[in-house]
Amino acid sequence: MYFSEKEKLVISEALQLLWDERGLDYLSLDDNGKYCDSDYPADADLANIINRLWNYF
Repeated sequence: MYFSEKEKLVISEALQLLWDERGLDYLSLDDNGKYCDSDYPADADLANIINRLWNYF
């Protein structure tokens, strides 16, 4: 799938807004570079998805 630079910028900014809205900065990284939290696994899963998308863009 091809995205223009402007589309990539918009997607990246939307991901940042989602990250901030959910307050995911509290999550820590494990030894494999994955976000983890045994009390809130859904937050860790979302953070890992956002991180993978950021790496793509």
